[in-house]
Amino acid sequence: MSKGNDARVLDVFGPNLIIESNGNVGVGGALAYQLYSTTDKGAKWQQALHASGLATMEASHTLEIQTGKENKGDRVSFIAMAHNGHVCLNAVNGMVRIKGRNIVLDADNTLYLQGKKVVLGNADKTTSSTQLFGQKIVFNGNNVYTHRGFKKIKKKGAAAFLRGTSPL
Repeated sequence: MSKGNDARVLDVFGPNLIIESNGNVGVGGALAYQLYSTTDKGAKWQQALHASGLATMEASHTLEIQTGKENKGDRVSFIAMAHNGHVCLNAVNGMVRIKGRNIVLDADNTLYLQGKKVVLGNADKTTSSTQLFGQKIVFNGNNVYTHRGFKKIKKKGAAAFLRGTSPL
């Protein structure tokens, strides 16, 4: 990559699309290339590759990715893969939602569900079944728990159940 603006190239395709190579230095280093587009109403799209290796895509509004319309139902239609390092999904001012007929969170080691409050089941109390499988299940580090404010869960043998009911 050449240094300075002598090698900078701007291809302008009307008022809404620019392709730039060898551009100015930014946060990710010198710009290898940038595709920048804007609509007449101000929506912006930018994708770029920087000298540092950082590749970026930015949409000022909604970014929609569609795939698999012609795929068979049992095939994988979308893969996001990080060969090394972490995958991070952030919604700074919103929720991260994953929706599907069934959802599998599969961890080789430990699966962490973290939050100030963790809710399992539908908020409208329509969840028909909640199952926990494990050789050891620990609730809050002790064996005293309340269910609906009255009944306590107790351990009998290898099972935990509501007092006054029988294990399945």
